[in-house]
Amino acid sequence: MLLVGFACTESDKDGASSETDPPATTAPVTDTSAETGPGGPDSTGGVTGGTTNIEDPTSAGTASADTGSSSSGGMAETGPAEVSFTDVFEQVIMTNGCQAGYCHGGGAGGLEMTDEATTYANLVEVAATMPSCGQSLRVSPGSLDESILWYRVRPAALDAGMPCAPKMPQASMGLSEAQAQLVSDWISGGALE
Repeated sequence: MLLVGFACTESDKDGASSETDPPATTAPVTDTSAETGPGGPDSTGGVTGGTTNIEDPTSAGTASADTGSSSSGGMAETGPAEVSFTDVFEQVIMTNGCQAGYCHGGGAGGLEMTDEATTYANLVEVAATMPSCGQSLRVSPGSLDESILWYRVRPAALDAGMPCAPKMPQASMGLSEAQAQLVSDWISGGALE
């Protein structure tokens, strides 16, 4: 199981980022007095908040979240953080230039991303121009494994050396872990607008 901790960032007007939360730990917590990140330890000795199971690279599985029980490794997995599409648009799509004229701002790949509302309308529950990875929807709310977008942007390390679609942004190995976590949480949380 691959657990990914992440630090939330806020962009200032110049586009620079500043860290607002420390990265969460991925090691099992047994001392309930230890500070482990945004959620801290829970009463079962596990960790709550700040860490979400993105995906095991050895399986074709998807992000899963167990919202109330501890795994055998001593960590309680939490559900995805509530993420709005505004968060995804501002922190992932805009920062990677996806809405630029040479990319999806110009309709590359049959996907138009000129502004937030257009981008959302063209992603969520919309059939892809070219189905891939055995899926046909760009984003299936609540289901990473049925969302082509997830396969396209997740870090290449999660593909176990066998990506089923080219990575986005173009010429990359997928998004950073923090950006991938944001997209994962957004889709898993129901692809909120």
